[in-house]
Amino acid sequence: MEYSHKLLVVPDRRRERYANLIPSWVFHGYIRVILDGLTAAMAMIYAYVLRFDFHIEPKMQRSMWTWLCVVVVLRPLSIHLSREGYRSTWRFFDVRDGLFLAFRSLPVTVLLLLVRWQEPKALPIVPYSVLILEFGIFLVFACTLRLTRRLINDAAHTPVDRPRALIVGSETTLATAVHHLHTSNEAHVLGLVSEDVRLAGANIAGRPVLGHPDSLASLLVSHRIEVVVLSGANLRCAAQVIRDASLLDVQVRILPSGSELMDGRVKVNREVSIDQLTQGGTKILNAAHPAVVQCFNARTVLITGAGGSIGSEMARQVAALNVDRLIVLDHDENSIFELMNELGDLNGRKVVPIVGNIRDHDIVHQTFKLYSPQIVLHAAAYKHVPVMEDNCCEAVLNNVAGTRELADAAIEFGCERFVMISTDKAVNPSSIMGATKRTAEMLIQQRAIENTGLQTHFACVRFGNVLGSRGSVVPIFLRQIAAGGPVTITHEEMTRYFMTIPQAVQLVLQAATLASRGDVYLLDMGDPVKIIDFAKEIIQLSGLVPGKDIDIKVVGIRPGEKLHEKLWRDDALVTPTPFREVFQVQAGIVPAGFPQLLAELERAARARKSGAEIQELLYQLPIDYCPEKMEVTPMAIAN
Repeated sequence: MEYSHKLLVVPDRRRERYANLIPSWVFHGYIRVILDGLTAAMAMIYAYVLRFDFHIEPKMQRSMWTWLCVVVVLRPLSIHLSREGYRSTWRFFDVRDGLFLAFRSLPVTVLLLLVRWQEPKALPIVPYSVLILEFGIFLVFACTLRLTRRLINDAAHTPVDRPRALIVGSETTLATAVHHLHTSNEAHVLGLVSEDVRLAGANIAGRPVLGHPDSLASLLVSHRIEVVVLSGANLRCAAQVIRDASLLDVQVRILPSGSELMDGRVKVNREVSIDQLTQGGTKILNAAHPAVVQCFNARTVLITGAGGSIGSEMARQVAALNVDRLIVLDHDENSIFELMNELGDLNGRKVVPIVGNIRDHDIVHQTFKLYSPQIVLHAAAYKHVPVMEDNCCEAVLNNVAGTRELADAAIEFGCERFVMISTDKAVNPSSIMGATKRTAEMLIQQRAIENTGLQTHFACVRFGNVLGSRGSVVPIFLRQIAAGGPVTITHEEMTRYFMTIPQAVQLVLQAATLASRGDVYLLDMGDPVKIIDFAKEIIQLSGLVPGKDIDIKVVGIRPGEKLHEKLWRDDALVTPTPFREVFQVQAGIVPAGFPQLLAELERAARARKSGAEIQELLYQLPIDYCPEKMEVTPMAIAN
């Protein structure tokens, strides 16, 4: 089943044909004033004709033309001077608009009757009945004109090639949903499904109520439904609808509640965005800070892992900084291809795609030799904690040996700045991934200390959980919600720091301007967030109720995971930087035996030693590696 929050709009060839029956300009602006004036004139003529039985004497004809001129001016004027006037569109003319038209036209008739009564000599004589008839005829003609415009608009929205849809919801939301889907040309609504069994067989907004959600599966089959639309923010039956639709490969769409649509407080598409999830959270940094612009101006920049979610965003932001050349390196050919299509020629400046692995000495050496990058942004890494627990050697070779290859090449070829992306899991690591990233941090610090006074300046940046990146919790939770639940978390008390991809990238760019001795830089990410609260928020933003529509289930902590992450050690020295939201964790002392232990770790990884042997070597490194073993009994969270 395809699940999406967006409603497809399918082009309709009939729409243009019907819309052109009467040009659109006829129904806009002063043309509508003229049409109402002509309508008033016709109404007065018909009133005289009916009053005098189709035989108007010459004296009455002079009276008719005089009073005709009066109503031609007063009728449109009374409508124009009202609160809504001619600003309301005729395409959606309804009973309310008809009543409005009557109330705005009645004062004119009352005024004319008063003039006829109080000042009979002011204007040519006219029977009272003519003025009353004129009022009724004008209303009929004016409403007919407006209904004609609505019928033309409705004809333009005939259900040609539009997906066949059922709307599921409550009585208060169904009518608004039908109206929206019809006028927006997004779907052809064949019927409604109401949570209230008493509405079965009724009609709402011209559409039949076909039944209750319990009978949805049979309705989907019998009516050949292509799209099910959930209308309203709190649908108790949403999970059941999604399950039934998934079995029949029917798409599911979500609309906000009727009140939200009527008030215009939300978009029609209920899409959970990263901005919604970070409201009130970490602040967006300024990538165009003068120091950043100056640092990258006219430089050759190498980005590793450029095909990933963070690396590709880094490439986009760097491309906007007037660099001389941008080198994008990744082992995934498809990701590089897509990135190249997006970046183009960088306004005439060169973008160099390199498909290769940072562990390959020849590729790394050749890249530095050919292009002499002045700034290296190292994002390539294996980052998924549970996967790396079962692939210890690969984690070491990629996260440690690959970083060493790049750092050594940067020193050899005189690179100015080298920034490595790390993670909060590197602090007191309990996982193979975190341990290898902490080892890479110490490697960068060791190279920075060894080469003090040389051209290359090193830095590391630590990320929290990056929302929207590959493998992050947001797409996982959304897929689970789409399947009807449950949303799975590993522990009720687990917390994490969160940041967005743009925030993460801007932190890297600003850290590049500060790089010196291998210090670690991090963003002020506020307080950590409980994963269970985060899951509830995503469910609510999807228009559902946690514990009611979608269950939350605790499945137990996975290998290598911790309940809580830290951004720095308790004994670390943390200082502010020129960038208000960025902090510096000063590099510690790297023990003298670290290079030998590092070389032994790499040899073991290349020899494909067992996971236990790799873990033992990581224990020997001064990185405080200590995996946590915790057992949690799976349970369901009610709310």
